[in-house]
Amino acid sequence: MPALWRLTRTDHARRVYETLKRVGITGTRMYQYVADPTDGRGAGGDADGVRLETRTREDVGNEYEAFAELLPEERVICALDDETIVGYLFVSLDARHRIHPLEETLRFDGGYVRRVFVRPDYRNRGIATALVSRARKWAADRDATAVHALVARDNKPSRWLFESNGFEPRHEHVYYRVGPLSHRSIEQLGGEGSS
Repeated sequence: MPALWRLTRTDHARRVYETLKRVGITGTRMYQYVADPTDGRGAGGDADGVRLETRTREDVGNEYEAFAELLPEERVICALDDETIVGYLFVSLDARHRIHPLEETLRFDGGYVRRVFVRPDYRNRGIATALVSRARKWAADRDATAVHALVARDNKPSRWLFESNGFEPRHEHVYYRVGPLSHRSIEQLGGEGSS
């Protein structure tokens, strides 16, 4: 079955994906990335022309639609140009998250990074790399022994971003559903405990 989740990359294709989902057809393959936040393998914390701040959901307002889905225990690491948020990511510690493409709730022991975003006119300045690096530090400062992220298998820019920050793919989550029939599996890819 094709990777239906990749259809969400454009507005027209997203409508096709949502139509298929409404009639009970969906599927995705995601890598679960893991990093040791204390191993010093991050790519660095500075970005060109912006400063980074960690905020709560009460501190960010509604500048971006994604902020509405912030959980109370999550923090937003923001990249700011003057006072304008030009990039962000969400980070939490020892939390449960509903992973919509997988249609299940997962618990992440340690840090969990999601929703990495940089405005298009601010890309290619190292901002996303700095955000992920800051999330690693945020987790390390809270004594986390691991930081996790889930990335769609076909999302090569996000995979490169996490890999350049010392994350390694440890598991591949596979999920397909056609009406009442579904398939779900998790394959170990490498890292600790692999043969």
